Amino acid sequence: MSTHTEPRDWTVFTFLPDAVDVAGAAELVRRSGLGFDPATVRLGVLGEESVELPYDDAVWPRIIDTADLTLIDLESGLLAPAAHWSWSDTSVEFWISRVRATESLLRALLDTPGLLGGAAGDATDARWQGETEVNHYRMWFDGPWEHLPRTTDEWGDEVVDVSGNPGRITEVPGMRLWPAQDLWFGPSSALVIDHAAIATLPVGQVTDLGAGRYHVRLWEDDTPIDDIRKAQQTLRDHLGYDAAAERADEIRDALSAGRPDDPMFVVQRGTFPHGGAERFLQYFYASKHPTTRSRATWLVVLEYDDEGHLVHRDDVDLDSRPHPDLT
Repeated sequence: MSTHTEPRDWTVFTFLPDAVDVAGAAELVRRSGLGFDPATVRLGVLGEESVELPYDDAVWPRIIDTADLTLIDLESGLLAPAAHWSWSDTSVEFWISRVRATESLLRALLDTPGLLGGAAGDATDARWQGETEVNHYRMWFDGPWEHLPRTTDEWGDEVVDVSGNPGRITEVPGMRLWPAQDLWFGPSSALVIDHAAIATLPVGQVTDLGAGRYHVRLWEDDTPIDDIRKAQQTLRDHLGYDAAAERADEIRDALSAGRPDDPMFVVQRGTFPHGGAERFLQYFYASKHPTTRSRATWLVVLEYDDEGHLVHRDDVDLDSRPHPDLT
């Protein structure tokens, strides 16, 4: 069995935007522990190169003092346990990989306000349940795969059809809808799935944790794979996983409501002063790395005609000129 097909523990939790700040993430990890000892920390800052630091007693104050942080990776080596925090407009996400989350860590995550949901299980199974690239099977899949159903993607290329695979992860704003062995749902998951239906789930063991939170043990160890797939499909149908994917725009709007309109990239269509039919606005730091409007030093405005030809470009120095009216 290769490292691409061997089982791999993965636990992932998501929270409402702004529910956990960097200081809160640091305190949760310090208080609860990860169950492994990181060797390095990699920090991601919007529009800048990532920074790698040794994991020691001084690292958390430095992390907390880092402005515009969007990602924290805690790593212990190649193919070794790792953990991750990230921040976006639709969620705060935490995951821990290649080691099971400790009970103290799970309790801390479940007690964090703004919980959307969590899942824990075999990430390798979920990966292959959702893998569509034929070449990935050729290179890395250990078992037979030539019989898998095929379809074509939006570009007309042949891909594996995973629409009938109940164990796949369905990505929607705010949550990774993964019918894993263990699942947790917070009250805020009502923005994404049918929260009221959790209590009546006809498969698995449902435990009411109070305050609108639930734990679902979808199957027990040593359950036959056919029974696992049936349970996964039942959960998907009962809680509306596939329906949530069709509501992605609605969910994104609900999760980002009230947040500042601070884009990195804007597309406008219409009739523009230099003959363009489409106009693109992109914001940059002084280093010319992309950033959001509120942090930008430069604005690049591009106009294209109906045939996709560039007809005008304007580089606006926002330190010396006000933002142009481009409504």
